Amino acid sequence: MAVLISLIQKLWRAGGWAPILVFSIHVIASRGLDAYRLFPPTDIPMHFAGGAAIAFFISGCFRALPRDAVRSSRLIVLEGILVGSLATTAAVVWEFAEFTIDRLVGTNIQVSLQNTMQDLGLGMLGALVVVVLRARQLRAGAADIREVASDWYSRRTGLG
Repeated sequence: MAVLISLIQKLWRAGGWAPILVFSIHVIASRGLDAYRLFPPTDIPMHFAGGAAIAFFISGCFRALPRDAVRSSRLIVLEGILVGSLATTAAVVWEFAEFTIDRLVGTNIQVSLQNTMQDLGLGMLGALVVVVLRARQLRAGAADIREVASDWYSRRTGLG
C-alpha cells in the first residue's frame, strides 16, 4: 500500500493534478451547470485545456526520468515528440470514449463529425502550446533538431 501511495504522490507532483483538474471542471460544467447544453462553445476551451493538461503531465513524467545517459539535444527533441504524440493519443482515446458512450447509452456527446474533428484539433493545439513553451524553456532550437536528424540519418546513436 505504501508503494501505491508513493506512486500516486510522484504522479501528482509530476503534474497529474492538471488532467484531474480539467476533468473535474468538465464534470462540474456538464453535470452541475449543464453548461454544454446551455452554451455549447464551452466545449472549445475544455478540449484545448484537456490537451494542454495531459501534455503538461506527460512532460512532467518525462522530466522525472534519469537523464545521464543521453545528450541534452536528444532529450529536448525526444520530449517534444513524446509529449506531442502521447497527448494526441489521449485526445483520440477521449473521442473514442465519447463515441462509445454515445452508442452504449444513447447520448449525443459527439454532435457531428465536424465537432469531433474540432475537439481533436483543439486537444492537439493545447498539447502543441505546451510543447512549444517547454522547448522555449529548454532553449531548444533548430540546431538541436538538425543535430538529431543528422545523427539519425547517419545512424549514430548519440549515447555517451
